[in-house]
Amino acid sequence: MKNNLNFQVNFPGNTATPPPAASVALPDPNAPLFASQDGLVASLSNNECIFQVKSSGETHVMTYQVLRALDQCREFRSMDEHVSRVLTTLADPSIPRDGVANVLGSLVERGLMTEDKAFLAGLGQATSRRQEPLRAVFIRACERPDQLQRLMTSLTDYERRFRAGRQYIVLDDSTSPQVINTHRDLLREFARATGCRLIYLGAPEQAKLIERLAAALPRVRDALRQMLTRNGATSRFGGGRGWNLALLLSAGERMALLDDDQTLPLRRNDGVRTGLDPDPSAPAHVRFFRNSEDALAVGEEVADDPFETHLHAAGQNLGVLTTDSRYAIERTSLRGLSLGRLDMLRAYAPVLATMHGTTGSSRTESGTWLYMMDKDSRADFCSDRDSYLRNVEAQNIWYGYQQARVSTVGYFTPFTLDNSAMLPCTNAVGRGEDALFSAVTRLCHPEALVLELPLVIGHLQERPRKRSDTTLMAATPRFNHFVSDFVQRQLPEFQSTDASQRLGLLAAHLRDAAGASQ
Repeated sequence: MKNNLNFQVNFPGNTATPPPAASVALPDPNAPLFASQDGLVASLSNNECIFQVKSSGETHVMTYQVLRALDQCREFRSMDEHVSRVLTTLADPSIPRDGVANVLGSLVERGLMTEDKAFLAGLGQATSRRQEPLRAVFIRACERPDQLQRLMTSLTDYERRFRAGRQYIVLDDSTSPQVINTHRDLLREFARATGCRLIYLGAPEQAKLIERLAAALPRVRDALRQMLTRNGATSRFGGGRGWNLALLLSAGERMALLDDDQTLPLRRNDGVRTGLDPDPSAPAHVRFFRNSEDALAVGEEVADDPFETHLHAAGQNLGVLTTDSRYAIERTSLRGLSLGRLDMLRAYAPVLATMHGTTGSSRTESGTWLYMMDKDSRADFCSDRDSYLRNVEAQNIWYGYQQARVSTVGYFTPFTLDNSAMLPCTNAVGRGEDALFSAVTRLCHPEALVLELPLVIGHLQERPRKRSDTTLMAATPRFNHFVSDFVQRQLPEFQSTDASQRLGLLAAHLRDAAGASQ
């Protein structure tokens, strides 16, 4: 135990009139920023306590007066700002400014306060991870030949431009013979025009694959059929089925995932900034348009290979990425953030998924997110009555971030995934399979991150959808959403470092819930 903080600020016993307060000056933008460490406190006496640093486990003895000063310095700010805040909190004019500054300086020396440069230097000390090759670009398709045609046309343009020669695997969930034939014709034309290898997996091909897996693993035959086939438990469309197939077929490598209603190229907005935004609560930027053509055309087309842009990050340690100018964290961007809010920024945190925003149709059936936008977006949203009534349906929008950011859970379908260590499955049917997958992935890999790039992909659904009615309705609990929320609430209770054991505990929790009475 370190006993070197057993001190307090001592003040002179005279009653001299304190010097007049200095005029308030703006913070020096070039001054170093400091933030106090998070920790646990246990009482020793009426005057002293033990403080245990959360990140290192080191313990320090200090007076409650010092602890109170430490508590006022949680956010990254300059030392002058911290001293002023402590003096304001203590509200005692006899306390000398130099005395408080000396105490805070001692806290820095003992590692109880961290400087911005030290924090960023520690983040950048990670070594590079081996990134596995891309197995294929997987495309989920279902009964939408017009959408699939638009996507394949954009991929044809991509292959002609970059000559990437990627492998494509189409997971077709269609049941209409006419649509299936149309899809096959589209894919043959794409393969002929690009020379790329393309594998088509419709219902018959998927059934043969699943039976081969079941023959090799008879013990899980029923589970395979339940999670991978349309006729396993329900005939309903399920994006999760295609997702699970893609995970199986890409096991050991990386994968890219597209839906048939998406379209390249990726685009960036005019206000996009380089670097990584460390603020986990940064608001999204939204723009609204009168029609889909305007929405799909906005912004600058990404000049680089869009897949390589994402694959550069997928499967890499965050600390390595922050040494790249594309994802470097500006020292000044830490201002106002506490170390607790930056807990996910760890040198060896792996980026298991990358994603981006969307332009065109909204990705959600509800419009509740419309009321949680930044100031400029809100002004565009409700500039007048007609625009509000049009925009509330979120049919023609640009939704994304102006700077790259990381999060622990991604609520939308990722663009690339690192499946080098096989990732968990998601539910075969129902909406919210992407959020459920992300939550269970975090259960298996607690330190893993999702990196969202300040780019958007075109998204145009087969028909306009009225979202305002759904927005006004009471939320109906769904299995995927329930389990996703449940996992995130239960995460602190899962202690094992073994991913399979954590999944077993989740299964036991769900069986327990299933056995409950109404």
